[in-house]
Amino acid sequence: MATTLLIKAIDITKGTPISGNLDVNKYLPVIKEVQVFVIEKLLGTKLYKKLLVDYAANTVTGDYLILLESYIQPIIIHATAAEYIVQGSYNIANGGIFKHLPENAETVSKSEISFLAQHHRDKSDAYVERLQIFLCDTNLPEYKNAQLNQYDIQPDSSFTFTGGWDLSDRKVRISGKNIYGF
Repeated sequence: MATTLLIKAIDITKGTPISGNLDVNKYLPVIKEVQVFVIEKLLGTKLYKKLLVDYAANTVTGDYLILLESYIQPIIIHATAAEYIVQGSYNIANGGIFKHLPENAETVSKSEISFLAQHHRDKSDAYVERLQIFLCDTNLPEYKNAQLNQYDIQPDSSFTFTGGWDLSDRKVRISGKNIYGF
């Protein structure tokens, strides 16, 4: 069964410092992981599956298109970059686990790698926060209604990619505006 990815691989290289000449097979699995462990958790199984089906059929419209292009795709791009930055310099092959060191290049320290990865996690979290507000302000039945099966994932409105405040059932004042928990 083919896996539907909600972004094109080139979107990663267009929206991040990841090089366009990087082998796509190095980060495709990370995109899939982000979709399953981040996006499905945010949307719930029902809405996630609807987006997959509609995206594969090229029939995403209306609020679903806004959801996809304005929130989901940027989350996937930056969350994928964050994860790949951490693991991208390592190769696992028949000879073991090794780190590629190109000629005429300086290796980056672990703290610099962590800083760059956290930068993309922070961007992803900003889109997660905006997504949660959008989902509360729109009437998407696949998000608002119960999931189809007991093993389906329920939407998690308090989810953050890297940790942070749990805004559920709380009222928070940000920039002079009242923001209500989801």
